[in-house]
Amino acid sequence: MIDETALVLPESWRAQLHPRRGGIPVPEISAGPAAERPAGWDDAVEPVLGDPDQDPDLARRARAYLAGAPDPAGAAVVMAALPFQQAAGAGGPVRTWAAEHGLAFAARAFAELSVMAPVHTQAGGRSTLRNVRYLEAGDRRPHWWTGRRDGRLLRGLLARAGDREYAEAVEGLAAHRETPIQRVVVSYLVPDRFDWVEECCAAPPSQRGEESRYWWMLLCALGSGRHLEALGRAPGWALYADRGLLATVMEGLGPAAAPLLDAAADRPHQRAEDLKVPLEALALLPSDKAFGMLLDRIEHRHVPPLLVEAMDRFPARALRLLGAAAAGTSKAAGIAGELLRAHVGAHPGVAAGTAHEAGKVKEAAPADLPELLVTPPWERAGGAAAAAAGAFLAEGPTSRLPAVIPKPGPWADAARLPRVLLRDRERALPVDSARHVLTMMAMCEHGRTYPGLDVVKEVCDPGSLAGFSWAVFRWWRLNGGPPKDGWALVQLGVLGDDGTVRRLAPVIRDWPGEGGHKLAEKGLDVLAAIGTEVALMHLHGIATKVRFKGLRARAQEKVESIAADLGLTPERLGDRLVPSFGLDASGGLTLDYGPRRFHVGFDEALKPYVTDGSGKRRKSLPKPGARDDAGLAEPAYARFAALKKDVRTVAAGQVTRLEAAMVGQRRWTAAEFGTYFAGHPLIVHIARRLVWLADHAGTTTAFRIAEDRTYADVHDEPYDLPAAAEVRIAHPVQLDAATLAAWGEVFADYEILQPFPQLGRTVHVLTGEERAAGRLERFEGITVPSGAVVRLERHGWERGAPGDGGSQGWTSRPVPGGLFVVVDLDPGISIGMIDGIPEQVLEHVWIGERPVRYRYRTETGRTFGELDPLTASEVLAQLTELAGTAR
Repeated sequence: MIDETALVLPESWRAQLHPRRGGIPVPEISAGPAAERPAGWDDAVEPVLGDPDQDPDLARRARAYLAGAPDPAGAAVVMAALPFQQAAGAGGPVRTWAAEHGLAFAARAFAELSVMAPVHTQAGGRSTLRNVRYLEAGDRRPHWWTGRRDGRLLRGLLARAGDREYAEAVEGLAAHRETPIQRVVVSYLVPDRFDWVEECCAAPPSQRGEESRYWWMLLCALGSGRHLEALGRAPGWALYADRGLLATVMEGLGPAAAPLLDAAADRPHQRAEDLKVPLEALALLPSDKAFGMLLDRIEHRHVPPLLVEAMDRFPARALRLLGAAAAGTSKAAGIAGELLRAHVGAHPGVAAGTAHEAGKVKEAAPADLPELLVTPPWERAGGAAAAAAGAFLAEGPTSRLPAVIPKPGPWADAARLPRVLLRDRERALPVDSARHVLTMMAMCEHGRTYPGLDVVKEVCDPGSLAGFSWAVFRWWRLNGGPPKDGWALVQLGVLGDDGTVRRLAPVIRDWPGEGGHKLAEKGLDVLAAIGTEVALMHLHGIATKVRFKGLRARAQEKVESIAADLGLTPERLGDRLVPSFGLDASGGLTLDYGPRRFHVGFDEALKPYVTDGSGKRRKSLPKPGARDDAGLAEPAYARFAALKKDVRTVAAGQVTRLEAAMVGQRRWTAAEFGTYFAGHPLIVHIARRLVWLADHAGTTTAFRIAEDRTYADVHDEPYDLPAAAEVRIAHPVQLDAATLAAWGEVFADYEILQPFPQLGRTVHVLTGEERAAGRLERFEGITVPSGAVVRLERHGWERGAPGDGGSQGWTSRPVPGGLFVVVDLDPGISIGMIDGIPEQVLEHVWIGERPVRYRYRTETGRTFGELDPLTASEVLAQLTELAGTAR
C-alpha cells in the first residue's frame, strides 16, 4: 500500500540534502578546509583600511585579525575590503576562517560579514572601493555576499560537526543577532533553534532593498507550517531554481510548501528550464493542493510529464483529482481526460470497481492472434546464419529487422494507452501484444515502414487502431516529445485516418510558433503519407494559407511534387482536393434521428445551416433527445459536428481561391467545370452564386448555375454549355453597365448573396496620363501603417529582400507580361518586427521588369498602359485600399 501522505524525495533530490538538524542542502564540500590563508590579503586591503573616511575601529579590528587575533568583525571587514577575485576565489573565506580559528569562529565571522557594506566611488565610468562600514539604509552589496555559495558551505560544515563543536557555534552566534539580516543568517546556519526562527517570523526582513536578498535563507530555516503561517504572505520569488534549496524548504515545511513553490513557478522573466524546477518540486509534494496547482497549469508544456510522475507517486489522489479536472469541454479538461484514461490503464488496482473501468473489453487469446503479435522475431533466440535465412524465407518480410531493434522510451507504456480492438470489436489486443505494436511503430522512418504493421492492420479494427496511433502521438507530446522517439509522429502516416488528419493539421499550423518548425515539416510528410482526400485538402490549405512563410513554402513544395506525379499543375490539383464530405446529389445532407429528420444546407460562405421537417431554418442541429432513436441520433449528431469542422477548414480557402481565379482569369474546360463546380456537392453552393463566362467559337456568353444544376443566361433562359467551351469567372470590367444591371436584378429576384464582391465590385480606371507613365504619383508621399502594407500580401504582393539593417524597402506584385508593380517604402519594414517601425511613406509607385527600389532600376519605357483593364482595376483597388488607411 502506497503512503500518499509521506514526502519521499527521489535520489536526484536527496543527493543534494545533508543529514542535518532541520534539513541541509549539500554544498560542494572538499576533503578538508584550507590549510592556510591565501597570500596577498594584507597588501590588498591596506589601501581600504587607510582611507581617510574608514571607521578607525573597524580598521583596527581588521588589522588585528590579519595579525592573528580571533576577531570575527575584523575578519568580516577584511573579506569586505578584498577585491572580488580574491574574496570569491578558490575556497572562499569559510574554509580559511575555520582553519585559522575553528568552525564556531567561521560562523560568527560570516554573521558579521552579512552586515558589512563596501563603499564605492564612481569616476570616469569606473567604480573604486574606498572603505568598509556597517550596513546602512540604501547600501547595496554584490550578490555573492548574500551567501548562496559560502552560506551553504558553512551550513553543511555545521551539520557535519560534532555536538560539542556545534554547541560552541550556537553559543557564539547568539551574540550576532542584532539586525533583521543577522537574525535571518544565524537562523539559516542553525535552523534547529526554532525559537530564533520564530523571532524571525514575528519580525521578518523587508521584502524591499538589501534585506530582500536574504529571504531565501529564512525560507530554508523554516521548520513547520506554523512558521509559514506566522510569516503571513511569504515571497515565493525568493526561491531560486535550485533543487537543493527547494528540497530544504520542502523537508522543513512538508505539504505547506506548496504555495511558495506555486509562487516560485510564477516568477517573471525566468528561463523555461528554471521554471521547470519548482514545478518538479510541486509534483513531489504529497497533497491535493500541490497536485491541483499542477492541474491548473496542465496546458503548460512542462507540466503533463510531471503530472505523469505525480500520478505514479500518488495513484489514488490522481484518480480522484483527475476525474474532477476531466469534466467539461475545455482544452485543459481534454488533457486531464487523456491522463485519466492512461492512469486507469497503468493502475488497474486503484481504479478497480469504479466507473472508470466500465466497458472494459476482454483480451484476445494468444491462439487467436498472428504469431507476430505473440512472439515477434526480435524476441526469438538468434541461431546460425542458415537458420536465420530459413526463418526469413519461411516467414517473409516481417523477419527482416533493422540492425538494432529500437526500444521505445519509458513514456511509451502500452498499459497507459487505449486498448486496440480486433476486427470484431469484441476483443482487444493483450498489453504484451500492444507493446509489440509499439516496437513496430518505433521501426517507422519517413519512407520506410516495418511490414508487420500491415499484419496489425489486417487483424485490428481500423478506427480503434487509428485511435491508438493518435494516443501514442499525444502521449509522446504530453511527455515532452523526446526527439529520439520522433517515430511517434512518423507512425501517424502509416496508421492514421481522416480523424488523425483533422487533429494533426492544427498542430502542424501552430508548431512553428512554438519553435517546432522541423516538426511541422515532418508533419507535412505525415499528411502526404496518409494521402486521403481530407489529408491532401489540409496539405493544400497549409500551402495556400498559413502565417509561417517557411512552412507555407515547404507545403507548396509538397503540393507541387504531388501535382507533378499526377501530371497536374498545383492549381488544377487544388480543384480536385475538395472532398464531397458524403453530401447527396442536391449538395445537402439528411440526418435521421428516427422520429425526427433534419436537412443540412450551405450559405454563400459555405456555412452549414439546418432545416427541420417543416422547412424551418434552425440555428444549429439540436442535441438528441429522450424520444429520439439513440442508435441513429447520436451518430448523426457526431457526423454533423465533424462536417462543420471539415467545411470550416475548406470554406475560407475556397472562397479566396475562386476570387483569385476571377482576378487571374483562370480557365476550365466545360468538362472540368461540370465536375469540379456545377457537379460538386459542396463547391456548387459557391459556384451558383457567381456569374460565369463561356468562350466558344469567338463568342463569349455570361451564364449562371440554376438551383437544379442547369445553366441559365441573363434573361433566365436555358443555356446549353458547348462541350468545347472554356469557362472563367466574370469580372465586372468585362461586362457593360447594362449587363451588370441586368445580372444584378436576376440575383436580387432570386435573393442570391455572393461569396465575394463580383457584380458589385468597384471598377477602377487609369487616367490617360497614368497610362502613358511609369509611375502612379497619386499614391506617392502617403503615410500608412506598416501593418496595412503587410496586408497587401493577401492579394499576392511580396516584400523585398531585407537590406543590411534587416529592413525590407519595398513591396511588389507580379502582373501579366513579366512585369512588376513596385511600391518603395520609407524607412522600410523591419523584418521579424513589423510594428518596430509603425509607419511607412509610399515613396515611389512604379512599374518595371524586376522588383527593386526605384533608384536602382535599369529598364526604361515601361508604362501602366501595358496592363489590361482587369489587372489595372485590381492593382488600383488594392492601392486605393492601402491609401485609405493613411492617418
